[in-house]
Amino acid sequence: MKTSQKIICIILFLKGVWCRDWNISLPEKIEALTGSCVTINCTFDINNTYDLDLNDTAVGIWFKNNHDASGTIMYNSSISNNLGKITGNLKDKDCTTDFYNVSSNHSAKFFFRIEGKGKLRWTYAQKYVSIHVIESPPNPTVKMFMGQMEVQEVLEGNAVNLRCSAITLCCSSSPPTLTWRSTDGLSLNENNRQQQQNQTEIISDLNFTASHLQHGVTFICNITYQLQNRNATAQSNITLRVLCAPKNTSVSVFPSDSVLEGTSVTLTCRSDANPAVLNYTWFRENRGRLEQLQTGQNLTVNVTDRTHTGRYYCRVENQYGTENTSVLLDIQCFNFSFVLIGVAVGVSMIVILCAITCICKRRGGAVQNRKPSQNRPEGTTRSISTNENEGESIYVNRDVLSSAGADTPNQQESLHYASITFTEHKTEPGESRRVSSLDTVYSVLKYSSAGMQKCTTDVSADVVTKQVKSKNSDEADELADSVSQLYAQVKRRNPRSTGD
Repeated sequence: MKTSQKIICIILFLKGVWCRDWNISLPEKIEALTGSCVTINCTFDINNTYDLDLNDTAVGIWFKNNHDASGTIMYNSSISNNLGKITGNLKDKDCTTDFYNVSSNHSAKFFFRIEGKGKLRWTYAQKYVSIHVIESPPNPTVKMFMGQMEVQEVLEGNAVNLRCSAITLCCSSSPPTLTWRSTDGLSLNENNRQQQQNQTEIISDLNFTASHLQHGVTFICNITYQLQNRNATAQSNITLRVLCAPKNTSVSVFPSDSVLEGTSVTLTCRSDANPAVLNYTWFRENRGRLEQLQTGQNLTVNVTDRTHTGRYYCRVENQYGTENTSVLLDIQCFNFSFVLIGVAVGVSMIVILCAITCICKRRGGAVQNRKPSQNRPEGTTRSISTNENEGESIYVNRDVLSSAGADTPNQQESLHYASITFTEHKTEPGESRRVSSLDTVYSVLKYSSAGMQKCTTDVSADVVTKQVKSKNSDEADELADSVSQLYAQVKRRNPRSTGD
């Protein structure tokens, strides 16, 4: 390089060092959450001729929407208030500022101005920061990585990194927090989680080894912001897709493991695999060797016999591996004794039911035939009409003598009680008293076995009434004074003089 060129480079370098100009570094846009605080990261530079004017007494001012006198002063570091604070050191040209209790009023453009002793007065009009205030936090971002590469699915056994990231939206004094949970309900090891934060972003990593048990499990990342009077939360999730060889392969037998000879049986093979099983292959063990039968998830034998007894194998396969399983099929001989027993039991039940039905019908008919003459044997009750028009009855209870039995003169007469109901009739002039139809008269009947049947039919209300009247007046008075019962001794008529 020529000497003249070197001299020019040195001059330009010195100019950049010694001839500093007014400059400021600000983010172009910041999102802030209502009720939170917001941090504006800020550094500035001044013309080197004012270096001595920048000391501890320097003042920082933030204008809203305009950089001149028409703008609104949002913050002045020389005035103590709770609107915000310049956390940086102005003497070190650090103008980083926190605004507290952000509201919709902070949605605007902000310009910075520096003032020092002497003639140091400068507003950085060429650059500004736009603050956008939102009511609720945005959802965090969740991604899955293998190494440094983002992936959508992972092979079983490989290391997995789930990363959750979100913008801070808050000042550094009250940063948000990120937490993890999963839908399988398992607790996540604290050692597997790492969290880091910079000025604009917070990140949490969850590291683990992928397992087929985690296939389909959803991992949820939750972010919490601590606001002025409340907490605001947001969340995002990712569902894990784990690729694996077939697992948990099994064979089911329908209708059962023990199958009767001559019936059909179906064997079904199932397996957990991702991606799904590509091939199902059936084998049968024959003399120590596996004999391939067919492919497909189901194996059906329509008519079985004893030769089908044995162990059957199912082999499943996908892109990442294979797995085998087996089942022992037992074919049982058909036993006719079970059929005969079943038929015998069925016939017996039918016979029993028929017998019960016949007995019930016969008893029902006997009850109906007995209704007109209830209690007729030995102590039967007969109805003797006392008044043809009114149809009231006298009930007589009598003993039936045996057909061969004939009373002897010396045989003691039997006592029989009859319940006789009288109807009310008009009092005749010769009757001083009458018997109410509401009273019950119990009669003692004395008779021999001869003419017993005629006796019961010849008893009438007139006879009883006549016998009652024939009593003397003292007996009539005694009978009339009785409230509910009247007892009379009645002798039966001569059966020969009685009509049928």
